[in-house]
Amino acid sequence: MHQNRAILRRSPAILPVAVLTLVLGLQGCANLPLGGKGEDVVRGGYAPTDQVALLLPLEGPLLGVAGAVRDGVRAAARVDDVESKPKLVPVGSGPPDQVTKAFGQAVGEGATYVIGPIDKPSVDALAAMGGLRAVTLALNEGTFVGRPSRNLFQFSLSPEADAVEVANKAKALGFTRALMLYPDDGAGKRRADAFRAHWNRLVGTLVGESAFDPGAAAYPPNAQGLLARGDADFLFLAANADQAQSIYPRIRQDAADLPVIATSDVYSGDSDPVRDRALAGLYFVDMPWMLGVERMNDPLTRADLKTSAAYLATPLGKRLYAMGIDAYRLAPRLARLAGQPGSTFAGQTGRLSLDAMGRVRRELVLGRFTESGPEPVAGMKKQPRSAQTRHPRPEPTSRG
Repeated sequence: MHQNRAILRRSPAILPVAVLTLVLGLQGCANLPLGGKGEDVVRGGYAPTDQVALLLPLEGPLLGVAGAVRDGVRAAARVDDVESKPKLVPVGSGPPDQVTKAFGQAVGEGATYVIGPIDKPSVDALAAMGGLRAVTLALNEGTFVGRPSRNLFQFSLSPEADAVEVANKAKALGFTRALMLYPDDGAGKRRADAFRAHWNRLVGTLVGESAFDPGAAAYPPNAQGLLARGDADFLFLAANADQAQSIYPRIRQDAADLPVIATSDVYSGDSDPVRDRALAGLYFVDMPWMLGVERMNDPLTRADLKTSAAYLATPLGKRLYAMGIDAYRLAPRLARLAGQPGSTFAGQTGRLSLDAMGRVRRELVLGRFTESGPEPVAGMKKQPRSAQTRHPRPEPTSRG
């Protein structure tokens, strides 16, 4: 298998001073359909007679979520300037107890690919059907145990996956000893559990952890004692944007030399230098779309996105739109990815691959808040720490 490296560019909407060309490991697999030497193809992959059913809610509480995904799918189809373009057919997924009927109707009417459903109970319902008659990319991960139905793949933007990616990035940087600070609520505990379990699988050492009151505006009193330890390489901060704004400046005071890595929860996707100045120096993982990391051969960019849809004004809406783009491009490539373990596809939501259970795994981009806003970085320089000494905060490294 030949592997081609994608050419990436930094969106001027987020970094107006210069175009920063980075190769952040988002490399595609050249032997995917319509691949060509020296390029990472995002177009094509469908046959002339293909039909894609969008098995998504047409009403109810998930309508906005479905709308963002659907718009992303349609945007990807619109710029897919090849002769073999599929027909997109909206199909109401209905409640979980009716999704199998809707699926059967879509396939009976000619769907060769299905994108959706979007809620876990509906994914579980499809998984219980046995072999599916069309390649199906569910936009969530089910709760079932064991191998899913044949032709069922699962694509999720799970926050827990972000915590796993923090562990992966830290390990790749050579870090082996971690501290963890997380909010004492359901979301915080899930992220903490995901990080702890994966860090242990990576044979990393968690030398200390503390939970804080998620509703308190003050600096957590237990954080100072945690940060006083001098035997950690970095801190995993499992906080949201508001919590990070309150906590991170004090972390910098108490442990100026300690690298801090957070999940994408700390970034809204819109640069605000005044607001984000308090986070300068904070590292985080996020999808390429949110950080404005784009391939030169991709006609879709965040900078060119023009829509008045309310859901695209939210961080989740932006990410779901990118998910829709990737869902359209992944569908015809799923069989190839499944049949060639280790192969990847450079998507807007990350570098994508499939695990043995048919779940899409995303490798994210490492970003860093600066005085002028967030930007992608290739890594950071590891610096030794001790309880008695202090070093300058780590500086980002980049690759051209």
